[in-house]
Amino acid sequence: MININLSVANPFSNRFSMVSNLNKMLGKYVAFEANIYRTATIINLTLVYSIRQDHAGLRVEFGLLGYDCEFHMYNTRHWDYKKKTWDIYD
Repeated sequence: MININLSVANPFSNRFSMVSNLNKMLGKYVAFEANIYRTATIINLTLVYSIRQDHAGLRVEFGLLGYDCEFHMYNTRHWDYKKKTWDIYD
């Protein structure tokens, strides 16, 4: 897993609301989301890449002056750590 995050938030605010949301299934198990949030963030840069865990995939966020944009492409399945494979649901 790669997780890089730089964030500076306004300590006097707890504002958080959804401005816009788009989600699509790109395949049988691959989903894509694009979100815009209104937050207390002054600046935010986030990059997360994961494999072999629940909802593994790529997430990129950037925010400036109270607005954050998030792009997330991920596997909708859950990872079975004992079997070292994706869970299969009937």
